[in-house]
Amino acid sequence: MSCVKKVLRGLLIGVAGIVPGVSGGTLAVSMGVYGQIIGAVSHLFQRPGESVRILLPYGLGMAAGIGGLAFVIETLFGTFPFAASMAFLGLILGGIPSLLRKAEFSRSGLKKYVLAVAVFCLMTVIAIGEGGKGGGGELAFSTAAERLATMTCVGMIASITMVVPGVSGTMLLMMMGYYQPVLHAFNLVQAGFLTGDWQTVLEQQELLLPFTFGLAAGIFLCARTMEAMLARWETFVYAAVTGLVLSSPAVILWGIPMGDVGGGQLAAGLMLLAAGALLVVKLGDE
Repeated sequence: MSCVKKVLRGLLIGVAGIVPGVSGGTLAVSMGVYGQIIGAVSHLFQRPGESVRILLPYGLGMAAGIGGLAFVIETLFGTFPFAASMAFLGLILGGIPSLLRKAEFSRSGLKKYVLAVAVFCLMTVIAIGEGGKGGGGELAFSTAAERLATMTCVGMIASITMVVPGVSGTMLLMMMGYYQPVLHAFNLVQAGFLTGDWQTVLEQQELLLPFTFGLAAGIFLCARTMEAMLARWETFVYAAVTGLVLSSPAVILWGIPMGDVGGGQLAAGLMLLAAGALLVVKLGDE
């Protein structure tokens, strides 16, 4: 495969990876490069030269895809928060049929139902307790140490989902309430580089550096672990993910002031919800 093709495929994976509900891992599987990428990550320290040679063009393409789409997505959330959230919610919920097939609830169904319900309740309680951070907003930390620990953990949690095909890491970020703040910080860094505003670039590293460290560390540490878990407990992993996805309406919409949503945006949101779900069902990997 030529380097240009790898970069282009990485670009598509990056575009898919930044949209909540769309799995970059699934796209990598459909293009036949998932095993190659995961293998290179898993053996980065054993075969560094070969792994870097494989990962570099994909990484460049992913960076270009993420950077090119980040401004567009943030603008949509800022201008049409309800409609944009409903569109992404449709993309998330549209993956439920595929998850149900992978979870195989008919086998050891009771244990899987309990696991799915437990995850659903946990995520819903977190959303209510956090006051709907999934709808966006500023992140508040009491101390620098709290910010460092929290953002590192958030990066690691997001990285785990990126290893599992069919699960969106950005979806999980959105449900935890960190998607829009991280996206905003990333866009400020991009704008800072373009305008030479290096102070802004440095200020945003307080949020992005620990997140990026957690993301990278999580991918390297969890690639083999997730491969082993999927090989041994694949259906239970997807049962837990099903509970997470089912909690997404409460998590994502809880913080949006519905009184400010007009009739036009409400109608548009419902249509986008249906369109997003239908799109994912039609493009399902099964």
